[in-house]
Amino acid sequence: MKTTLRIGTRGSELALKQTELALAAIKAHNPQVEAEIVIIKTDGDERTDIPLCKVNKVAGTQDKGVFVAAIERALASGEIDCAVHSLKDMPGQPDPAFEITAVLPREDIWDALILKKGADMSHLTLGTSSVRRVQLIRTYWSGTAKAVSIRGNVHTRLRKLVESDELDGIVLARAGLNRLGLTGDSICIDGTTLSVVDMSKDSFMPALCQGAIAIETRRDDAETHALVAPVNDRDTELCVRAERAFLSMLNADCSVPVAGYATLNGDFMMMRAIYFMPNGMPVRVTHRGETDHPEEVAAGAYAKLQAAISPDK
Repeated sequence: MKTTLRIGTRGSELALKQTELALAAIKAHNPQVEAEIVIIKTDGDERTDIPLCKVNKVAGTQDKGVFVAAIERALASGEIDCAVHSLKDMPGQPDPAFEITAVLPREDIWDALILKKGADMSHLTLGTSSVRRVQLIRTYWSGTAKAVSIRGNVHTRLRKLVESDELDGIVLARAGLNRLGLTGDSICIDGTTLSVVDMSKDSFMPALCQGAIAIETRRDDAETHALVAPVNDRDTELCVRAERAFLSMLNADCSVPVAGYATLNGDFMMMRAIYFMPNGMPVRVTHRGETDHPEEVAAGAYAKLQAAISPDK
């Protein structure tokens, strides 16, 4: 049995925190395991000069996630044994050479609005690098709020907010804030207190798979699979399987403005999603199905979406 794991991850504070959580879960089941954390610079980290939605095209990584391609190259070459990802960064269509062997119990899935003191809620200028959030900002505030591009890790974006004369706030995932210890309804950055407002997951839908951490392995590596698989959280797995299947059916990457989530209630799963048409019109769908068949739930939601956006309607 393998006793040493080389774990690949991005080098941001949040990525390293998520890797610590993954490693702690692995060691809880395999106390004999020693780990080496291998930090890998990804295309998304390198190309901070352009919007995230354009990185794939510029970097030539096709349908790979901008924070995933370099890590999967290291995994394929044997430089690392497994990789830790924010699951929302991974494309819905997986590379057949790899598998998501485990997902950790999910954090809060919703977005959080971080605001400067005295911000005018009727005329906000908000920073984000997400095409999903750009569209949601437009619809949530009925066109009175403006989105501007902002890149960087969590603390970088918070400092950019504090230093900016233009920005009133930014939108971040609550899961990332929680994992970095930035809990509660306020954050202090460089002596400036910012307020934090949790957004409704229905009216301001999160990214599909938001709040979930994935551990990826090579499909042919049985030893690593055996070490990682026991940490899998079944409820989280079922929900993200539905969400990833929906992404795959849409053939969506980070340039497609889509959002949603799945929830469990006993034997039933509910999936809610919103998709923005090229003209910016939002289309919402809800579908209910059996918990044990998440891909069928996703297919039902996708069918409703296709019916709603059909040009024949």
